[in-house]
Amino acid sequence: METLIINIPEKKSELVKQLLKELGVTFRKERTDKSSHVPNSVTQRTIDDAQKGIGIGEPIKDVTSYISSL
Repeated sequence: METLIINIPEKKSELVKQLLKELGVTFRKERTDKSSHVPNSVTQRTIDDAQKGIGIGEPIKDVTSYISSL
């Protein structure tokens, strides 16, 4: 048995998974340390915009004050 790590664009991942399952490939979720998590480009752009105050009126200084402002 061989282990491969494959990075797949999010919009193609379901198609690739289907094809691999048909070939008998098994999948296992790898446990990741939350500190090593890297957000995708859309999430990172949203975080950056929120920190700059784009779309919400003013920059977010901390999560508690932002949540209470909603």
